[in-house]
Amino acid sequence: MVRIAIIGTGGMAGWHARRFSSIKASRLVACCDIVPGRAAAFAEQHKIPGAYESAEDMFAHEKLDAVSIVAVDRAHAPLALLAMKHGLHVMCEKPLATSLKDARRMAAEARQRKLLTAVNFSYRNNPATQKAAALVAAGRLGRIIHVEGSYLQSWLVSKIWGDWRTSEAMMWRLSTRHGSGGTLCDIGVHLYDLASFVVGDIVALTCDLKTFDKGVKRIGQYVFDANDSMVATVHFKNGALGTLHSSRWAVGHANTVALRVYGDKGGLDLNLDRPAPDTLRVCWGKNIAKAQWKPVPCPPVPDMAERFVTSLLTRKQGQTGFAGGARVQAYLEYSLRSARQGGAWMKVKM
Repeated sequence: MVRIAIIGTGGMAGWHARRFSSIKASRLVACCDIVPGRAAAFAEQHKIPGAYESAEDMFAHEKLDAVSIVAVDRAHAPLALLAMKHGLHVMCEKPLATSLKDARRMAAEARQRKLLTAVNFSYRNNPATQKAAALVAAGRLGRIIHVEGSYLQSWLVSKIWGDWRTSEAMMWRLSTRHGSGGTLCDIGVHLYDLASFVVGDIVALTCDLKTFDKGVKRIGQYVFDANDSMVATVHFKNGALGTLHSSRWAVGHANTVALRVYGDKGGLDLNLDRPAPDTLRVCWGKNIAKAQWKPVPCPPVPDMAERFVTSLLTRKQGQTGFAGGARVQAYLEYSLRSARQGGAWMKVKM
């Protein structure tokens, strides 16, 4: 039985609580949040025995094997490093950190202490994502030539998720002083992980970021200065050229994640907004001449919580650990550097 605690009990924490509670080999024994009363309410809601307002206090009183960090982005590094200091395995929400330096430090600490880690890149939970990566790895598309990916939301121009002007959970994502890296680091991080997971490592990139007028520059303590849209051109290690873009102004898109990969023997069209069986489509063989796409069956796969628990039980590192999270963090870091330098090309150094 794996004993797990959740640190941070905001919006995404509910998913973590439900998933770990449903896995027979794991037991959710405690939760922690620095906001007074929040952890206690969360513990009552999810029937968690222990509730704390200090991670140190929780580590001192609970017998744990691992923690799942669901705090704000800027708290990821200090909390993960603290947990690893106590010998705990760590699953962390994305992005892994708010700087490449911190991400590298987290990966090095896990490696040195021989601890198992995971980063919750949630779109790897979709069977179609795993199938797409397997098809590329098996060479079914041949030599990969061109890639296009997008992650589109519309909550800055619609109320599909509620009114962002009255929601602190949404406003902090627009404010750099509250630890937000904007669209790039909030949802572009998923796009970078998806593209590199399916196609392979990115070795160079150029990126442009924009922050648009929202009709109001600040509300209370929140100053709306984080980027709203990002566009990147990337070079993959395998020689492919790609374009990746993301925005919160994409009218008509609640939450559309898509990736199209073209090789010299076929192409794939992955759109996680489309229901199965059309989530993943391919064009290859005789269908190339007819430009005809067909759906691909995608068998169920374990989600990130299941993968993490399995890695703890088998003592084997799972599909995406802190080393992989640091690699994606490098894409974010060099994107920011490129944007600050007017779109200069950057060689990605791990």
